[in-house]
Amino acid sequence: MADTATTASAAAASAANTSTDAPPFQLGKPRFQQTSFYGRLRHFLDIIDPRTLFVTERRLREAVQLLEDYKHGTLHPGVTNEQLWSAQKIKQAILHPDTNEKIFMPFRMSGYIPFGTPIVVGLLLPNQTLASTVFWQWLNQSHNACVNYANRNATKPSPASKFIQGYLGAVISAVSIAVGLNVLVQKANKFTPATRLLVQRFVPFPAVASANICNVVLMRYGELEEGIDVLDGDGNLVGSSKIAARHALLETALTRVVLPMPILVLPPIVMSMLEKTALLQARPRLLLPVQSLVCLAAFGLALPLAISLFPQMSEAAGEERKVNEALCSGITARTGGRRAGEPAVVTGN
Repeated sequence: MADTATTASAAAASAANTSTDAPPFQLGKPRFQQTSFYGRLRHFLDIIDPRTLFVTERRLREAVQLLEDYKHGTLHPGVTNEQLWSAQKIKQAILHPDTNEKIFMPFRMSGYIPFGTPIVVGLLLPNQTLASTVFWQWLNQSHNACVNYANRNATKPSPASKFIQGYLGAVISAVSIAVGLNVLVQKANKFTPATRLLVQRFVPFPAVASANICNVVLMRYGELEEGIDVLDGDGNLVGSSKIAARHALLETALTRVVLPMPILVLPPIVMSMLEKTALLQARPRLLLPVQSLVCLAAFGLALPLAISLFPQMSEAAGEERKVNEALCSGITARTGGRRAGEPAVVTGN
């Protein structure tokens, strides 16, 4: 059966017309090479493409059917590589890879920027009260938790208590740090009102960054004790490694710190300069729309850059011997993560 499926896929691949604009189609594989930062960037730009939010139910069914035809070697003549890549992009953007169920639109990776930008605008509003600070930090962490859960690895059952624990830890840490820093800034008598306002605008970043780390550690701490699955070069499961889990957790935590940096640091700097312009001083009602555009631009730039920093299949240099000992195997081992932006580790000898 395996040989038949392989032959059918090969026949389908040869049936698809060669396109000068698209590489040969590979079912379930990324369109762009993941070995370089540029390749990963193009890959994640595809993943977060908000245009997939407007795909109709009919178009989704057509995309799924096209991929099924390719899989079984029954493609119609004239189907191009570009059409196959587009179909796979649509399916991966809308359907969960493990459950094959539709992901709720606000929690898709393609909806992260459109639905997350209003929250970022709220986080960066000037002259925050205690209530507004708590509300926006809570809303931000709630949105992040829902996105994480909707795009979770569902191949292994995970207790709901893990997600609740991570969510509560993130909310508590974010709110505590944001409120604490705001209180300290208010009590800083050496600051002028203008300086105090500027400093307050940077408070969301350390709060969100620390909450992200807390969330990752709480939700994935079990991986450090149990290890994560390790695959060989052909994608076969060969064991479990705690060292690979440590690398994956570290890279994920770093990604979660880098991600909010341009989103929550650049807009305050840009807005502090724009607010001094004659246009905005004469028309203060434009401040919120302009800030929203600045946040949208920063968010759209930061997300793909941050999640492209580390490959989802990466190499743990210098740890090969330890990993091989842990696996009791001398072969090259790989471990992969499912969620975008949560890199895993490749170990090789």
